[in-house]
Amino acid sequence: MNEKTKQHWNDCSDEYYKSCYRDSILDTIQNDPSHAFPAETFEMIKRVFPDLSGKRVLVASSGDNVAVFGFHLLGADVTSTDLSERQLENAAKLATARGWNIKYVCADSMTLEVVADSEYDLVYTSNGVHVWINDLAVMYQSFYRVLREGGYYIYFETHPFIRPFDDSGSEIKVIRPYEDTGPFGDPPTYAWKIQDFMRALLANGFEICDLVEFHPQPEDYDDWWYKSQEEKQKDNYAKFDWRKNPWAALPQWIGACARKKMKSA
Repeated sequence: MNEKTKQHWNDCSDEYYKSCYRDSILDTIQNDPSHAFPAETFEMIKRVFPDLSGKRVLVASSGDNVAVFGFHLLGADVTSTDLSERQLENAAKLATARGWNIKYVCADSMTLEVVADSEYDLVYTSNGVHVWINDLAVMYQSFYRVLREGGYYIYFETHPFIRPFDDSGSEIKVIRPYEDTGPFGDPPTYAWKIQDFMRALLANGFEICDLVEFHPQPEDYDDWWYKSQEEKQKDNYAKFDWRKNPWAALPQWIGACARKKMKSA
């Protein structure tokens, strides 16, 4: 990743964590760890790992660390990696306060240079990771390397179909072609297509096991169209109804499960 990306997240991390977290969110996850994931993503995880106890999980570009906390509470042995030292420090403070034993490692998802080969049963990335990645194939090479033979990579992300639109208002307005993937801005971001995800996985020795396209739900921890749970409730969740909000007619999220191919006998 770009050094400017690292500096961006180090600079904004304190405010980011302050805006992301309320005790109620952590309480909800502690009471039911499945709430750390969208329901469709959690179903994919449970299909390949009905019991996560003792499984080694790497959450790359861990960001808000919601998934990290969820995996830990589900019994997994979790490592949280991120390019930003400050993001990891803020996550570790929350985990320590609750007595959650999680390993934090500063590492770029493009290389995972300090992570050993064939260590993990599952690599996972949450929404908002791929937008910062300038070469999907290079990142997936790293994921392939650190996975055990037959291990899985699972992600959920913002759906590429909504990237060409301006989402600042209620009107759906095109601002660029679907094929325009960036880079945009400084630090640079990218708007990858579905084929970019799939081709990069296949080129790096993964087989695609599952693919889901889905919508955010009122009960998700991610407020999506709202600034807070309180705002959602006050609006009676109206923006989740496509008849009231045309954005809700489009799939906002996409998820996939890929498996590191077994070596031929």
